[in-house]
Amino acid sequence: GAGRSGLMGRAFAMRLVHLGLTAYVVGETVTPGIGPGGLLVIGSGSGSTASLLAMAARAGELGASVALVTTKPESPIGASADLLVRLPGAAKDEQGASTIQPMGALFEQGLLLFYDSVVLRLMELQEQDGRQLYGRHANLE
Repeated sequence: GAGRSGLMGRAFAMRLVHLGLTAYVVGETVTPGIGPGGLLVIGSGSGSTASLLAMAARAGELGASVALVTTKPESPIGASADLLVRLPGAAKDEQGASTIQPMGALFEQGLLLFYDSVVLRLMELQEQDGRQLYGRHANLE
C-alpha cells in the first residue's frame, strides 16, 4: 500500500518475518525481485492508486500472484488481482461515511486488524506462540 495503508503493510511484513517467513517491502534497497511463486500483497482502500496499479501489473507480468485488500473489489487493481479481500470502510476520498475520523482511517485501522488476524491464523497453523515470534524479533535495538 501507499501512505498509511503502506504503514499497515510494513507492520504485516514485520510479523511475517517474526513467523519465520520470507517477506519484503517494495521499495526497500534490500528487497529482491519478484517472480513465479511470489505474492504481492496490496492494501488499498480505493484499489486505484496509480503506483500500486503499476506494481500489480508488473508483478503479474513477472509471474507473481497479486492479493488485494480493499473497500472496492471492483477497482482497477481488483480486476486483475488473483485474491480479493473486501474490508468495510471508506476510501480516503469518500465523503459521507458515518464516522468522525478523517479520510481513510477506518480502512487503515481495519487493515491492521485484518493483517493481525492473518498472523494469528498462521501462528495457529504453524503451532507457534508469542515466545517463538519474539525469538525472531530485532535484537540490535
